[in-house]
Amino acid sequence: MRISIDKAIQLIKERDVVAAPTETVYGLAASIEHPEAIQKIFTLKNRPTNNPLITHLANIDQVKAFVDHLPKDFHRLAEAFWPGALTLVIPVLEDAVPDIIRANLRSAAFRVPSHPLVQKLITGVGPIVMPSANLSGKPSSTIAEHVEHDFGEDFPILDGGSCETGIESTVLIADGEVWKVGRLGGISPKQIEKVLGYWPEMPSTQVIENPLCPGQMYRHYAPNARLHFDTYIPEYCPVVIGFSERDYPPNKTLKVLGSIKDPQSVARRLYHTFRKLDEEGVTDAWIDMDFPVNDLWASIRERIVKAASK
Repeated sequence: MRISIDKAIQLIKERDVVAAPTETVYGLAASIEHPEAIQKIFTLKNRPTNNPLITHLANIDQVKAFVDHLPKDFHRLAEAFWPGALTLVIPVLEDAVPDIIRANLRSAAFRVPSHPLVQKLITGVGPIVMPSANLSGKPSSTIAEHVEHDFGEDFPILDGGSCETGIESTVLIADGEVWKVGRLGGISPKQIEKVLGYWPEMPSTQVIENPLCPGQMYRHYAPNARLHFDTYIPEYCPVVIGFSERDYPPNKTLKVLGSIKDPQSVARRLYHTFRKLDEEGVTDAWIDMDFPVNDLWASIRERIVKAASK
C-alpha cells in the first residue's frame, strides 16, 4: 500500500512501522522513542534480538544526544560521507539508546541517509531505526514491490522508486583510536583510507554469534535457490548469473547482473536477481565470480559469499 510522506509521519508517530526508501535499500522504519514499534520490526522480519539496529539521523549534530564524547576521526568520517552509505558504530550513553536497539551492547550504530524522502521522514518524527525491509536473512528490498512481496500488499510503503546503491551501507566500528570494518557496503575501504590515512581492518569471515553491527550473523542476503561459484558450471545448474560482455553455455538460462565495467549497475541488480530466482522457482544457480576484488566489487563479492553460505 503506497502512502504519502504525511501519512508515513502520522503512522510512525502513532507507534506503527512503515517501509521507507534510502539510497542503499528499503528499510522498516520506527521511532526510537517507541520500543513497541521497534519490537514489531523484529517480529515482522523474524530478526534475532541480539542483532543490533542502526539509528538513522537527519544530520551530524543529532548524534550528540547519544554520547558523552566522540571517537577520534568521527567528524572527519561523518563530514566526508554523511549523508550517505556509511554507518558508524560508537560508544554511547546507555540510557540514551534503548537496549532493544543496541542489543544490550555499550555501542550503537548511526547513519545519516541521503534519500530525500527518508530525510523528510526523520525531520518529521525524529531519529528512527530502519533495518532492511526484508525477511531476516533474505535478499534486501530495492524497490517497493520487493517489500510488498515480503510483507503483503496492505503494508504501508513510502515509495521512493529504485534504490540508487542497491546494497547496504558500509559499517565502521570505533575500536579505541582506530576504525575497523564491520560490514562492507556502499563505501569502499579505499574511499575510507583517503579520509583516515590508513586502510581499516577488514571484517572476520567467521560467524559472529553476538554481532556489533548488522550483517555479521549467519547466512545473509540469500535466496531460496542454492548459489554456486565453482570454477566450472555444474550440469545441475539450469541458470547462470553473469555479465553482459561474456558468453555462457547456450543451454543455460542467463540472468545478467550488468556490465563488468560498471560495479554500480551490478550492485543495483544483485538483490533483484536473487529475488527473481525464487519467483521463478530456480533451485540451483551458478554465479560468475571472475570480477575484480577491490572497491565496490569487494562488497558485491561479500554479499554473494554470504548468500551462498550453508
